[in-house]
Amino acid sequence: MKEFFKDNWKRIIIIVLFFGLCITSVMIGSLSGVTPSALISRDETAWDVLLYSRIPRTIAIILSAAGLSVAGLIMQAISRNKFMSPSTSGTTDAAAFGLLLSFIFLSSQPGIIQTIFAFVFALGSTLLFTSVINRLKIREAVYVPLLGMMYGGLISAVTIAVAYRFEVMQMMSAIGMGSFARLGNFTVVYIVAAPLFLSVIYASKFSIIGMGEDFAKNLGLHYNRVVFIGLVIVALISAATYVSVGHLPFIGLIIPNMATSFYGDNIKKSIFDLMIFGADFVLVCDIFSRLIIHPYEISVSLTISLVGGIIFMIYLWRGINGNKSRKTA
Repeated sequence: MKEFFKDNWKRIIIIVLFFGLCITSVMIGSLSGVTPSALISRDETAWDVLLYSRIPRTIAIILSAAGLSVAGLIMQAISRNKFMSPSTSGTTDAAAFGLLLSFIFLSSQPGIIQTIFAFVFALGSTLLFTSVINRLKIREAVYVPLLGMMYGGLISAVTIAVAYRFEVMQMMSAIGMGSFARLGNFTVVYIVAAPLFLSVIYASKFSIIGMGEDFAKNLGLHYNRVVFIGLVIVALISAATYVSVGHLPFIGLIIPNMATSFYGDNIKKSIFDLMIFGADFVLVCDIFSRLIIHPYEISVSLTISLVGGIIFMIYLWRGINGNKSRKTA
């Protein structure tokens, strides 16, 4: 038993923290009547709020965080660059553009139709960006996210211009602000469960392609097929989360880096821990966003941007200093 705890203490901590945060999440809200005593006494209002608002919201947080964390890990394995993620490669911006076009040309449509539009544009944009980056063969890893953010900024500028042209800028601004309170129906985010399951199946193959194309082909792996499946997973997760809860920055960038710092680069071994770790991070940010001006709340994307931006700058600074030290050596 002691050996088990010694070998798995990190996993045990994040799992215990996960369940504690989930309980805290479902018990926090603007309605103060949702208490353990009210639930035990079968208060109808308390149970309705719990079942139709608090629990779906918490599930949406878990799926969104786990999905974006895995999407970032896959992109980093495919590109062999620790600074790649949906938010630094234009994937999220392309999903927003696809959502905008679905709203303009099809007006009010079910979330699944909006997700299809967002997915197609996200996949096409990601394929284009990764192919360009691979051809450029950039040696400095820190330049890749900078190029990706420039590319994403270009797509975002086009999106804003089109939104102004068709007078739907207010709608895009509301959707782009990531929040788990802006929608009462999180049905679309459940789509994320499918690519998460697929990512677990292909975890070993993603680890292999992370070692390089030649190495993967020598092991008999169909490199291009696995890369395409990985990009499909990334695009589908990005599209479903954006349509459901809006833009959640930095998750796909910082969570894989933080997780690999603890568990190494073996995706198959660390993918479950990565999902839980990402969920813990977003749950903490969401709880803070709901408590800071309780009973009101601020957008969770603001909290994630603040914390994630600081962590990203630390990793970026380490990357720059690491490159300088290698050149000096």
